[in-house]
Amino acid sequence: MTIYDTHFGFKNKVRRGKIGRVWDGDMRKQPAKLALFIIIYIVFLSAVRAQTGPGQYTEEAPLGSWNLFGPETAASLGTGFCRLARPDSVSVAYFNPALLTSLPWLSLSWSGSFNQVQLFSYWLVNTGVITTSGNLTHRGWQLDHFGLSLRTGGWAVGLGAALIENYSRPGLEYRYVYNQQVFNQMQIWQTGYLSAYTVSLARNLGRKISIGLGLSYERGRTERSLDEFWPQETIQLLDYRHQKITGFRAVAGLSYKISDRLLLGLSCSPPYFRKVKSSSHLSYLTPLEEIEIQGQASDRIKRPPILGLGGRLAISPGLKIFLDAVYFGWKKYSFSYFGEEQARNFRNTIRLSTGLEYLGKFRFLGRTWSSPYFLGLAVDPQPGTEPESTYYYLTFGSGLGNEFWRLGFSTALGLESGSGHKLKRQKISITLDLYPHPRKVSAEK
Repeated sequence: MTIYDTHFGFKNKVRRGKIGRVWDGDMRKQPAKLALFIIIYIVFLSAVRAQTGPGQYTEEAPLGSWNLFGPETAASLGTGFCRLARPDSVSVAYFNPALLTSLPWLSLSWSGSFNQVQLFSYWLVNTGVITTSGNLTHRGWQLDHFGLSLRTGGWAVGLGAALIENYSRPGLEYRYVYNQQVFNQMQIWQTGYLSAYTVSLARNLGRKISIGLGLSYERGRTERSLDEFWPQETIQLLDYRHQKITGFRAVAGLSYKISDRLLLGLSCSPPYFRKVKSSSHLSYLTPLEEIEIQGQASDRIKRPPILGLGGRLAISPGLKIFLDAVYFGWKKYSFSYFGEEQARNFRNTIRLSTGLEYLGKFRFLGRTWSSPYFLGLAVDPQPGTEPESTYYYLTFGSGLGNEFWRLGFSTALGLESGSGHKLKRQKISITLDLYPHPRKVSAEK
């Protein structure tokens, strides 16, 4: 028996596992045993959801990559995710606040993105209950970051709000139709996000060194639902889970200007805990009876330490090269789900990035305009060991701006290797930076 998932406008063969076939054969013959088996079925599914290890996309995995370290602007995305030594946006407050001292006296920044991510194994999909013939795709727009920074004297402060992780999954709808009658249908979906609200402070220590410290309050949630229905018997199963996530993350940064051509950036984020308030609602509904089971739990997620080193070398006045290496200590990661510690056999990873930026300038309408061009490469190994998976990225982009504003747009194309499914990831980022200069505006008037 084969059906099609058309939730996202494309056809993908979907097959039901052995559990569903047991129901198809027994539900109409033994009503007395039906209720008992439904309860066992609910409990079994709950266990499956908590214990399966579907490679990269476990319960709490963010979309695209585990190795996330603050919001990504168009400039950083276009140069292979390099950002530890490039003071181009207020977003530096999240990963190297020392760079705030290199921004204009007042900066405003806004960044949004379109993401297209492929998944194969997650939750009940391709983990033993539902099988598809190919990868599923999640697509969506999101507002990545908004912030401002102010610099006065040797001090600088940065404030911002960012969407740093997305936990959504492709929704899926299953139907078993025989003789033009629906005997069984099931819907599963998951949504979620994690936002960060940061305040950072930076200070110049002489002409070459700057230091910075930032603190982010993280807040988010996940929602997951399994809804299964047998129209012939008017029986419905509903499994809904909700998690509220909170935590505080600190980051320290250093900027060292070795010369006019060479700049180094260093970043450190110590390990910390995210608190998770979990709740569940299981229900079994028939025309004759209703059974509901509710539960609550206090869980926590131990996040790994992150260390980053970046460099920027000005080859010529208009050409710069960037190098970044970011270490994620995933071996120290741990995760509990409804009171039970989950096995996460993770490895430490290092994301390597390199990029080029060429800045062209021209005169138009009495102003000097700049147009940057970006090109980059990145290697992004994932922490999971079964299987060992790595993304390889090609990035590029461009932009336009003057002394008051700058608009940038970039694309990252990632191809995964190691899982056997050749997952793909694409991200398009658009960033608008504003640099108000009241004195210059007044002088022109």
